[in-house]
Amino acid sequence: MNDLSSIQHLDCLDQIRIPNLRCSSIIGCKPEERLLPQALLLTLTVFLDTREAAASDDLNLTVNYAYLSKDIIGFVSRSTCQLLETLANQLADHCLAEYPIMAIRISILKPAGIATADGAILEITRCKKS
Repeated sequence: MNDLSSIQHLDCLDQIRIPNLRCSSIIGCKPEERLLPQALLLTLTVFLDTREAAASDDLNLTVNYAYLSKDIIGFVSRSTCQLLETLANQLADHCLAEYPIMAIRISILKPAGIATADGAILEITRCKKS
């Protein structure tokens, strides 16, 4: 579980946001949902300190968002989770382990989630454990 003080400190951090990243995955609990990949739209916000990268103008000191986007698309396409919650949590754990970030917010829109709406959205925020 996230420590509330960690979440409150996110306002003091820089953010890189990738809105509406188009992905597809086998996702869902119903048998018919398990047959073909479904479209998902992910919005990711990574929280980090970019001052060193800004001062040196060095991409290696920040998060390469083009590489992060490709990594996330691959990660999601390999997933076969039933729940959006599981996919989001696994993706957050992956990003926190692989990238120099302090926290991540992931929003997943599953357009086919509700027939009478634009879909269902799950949003999570995870902080790196100290």
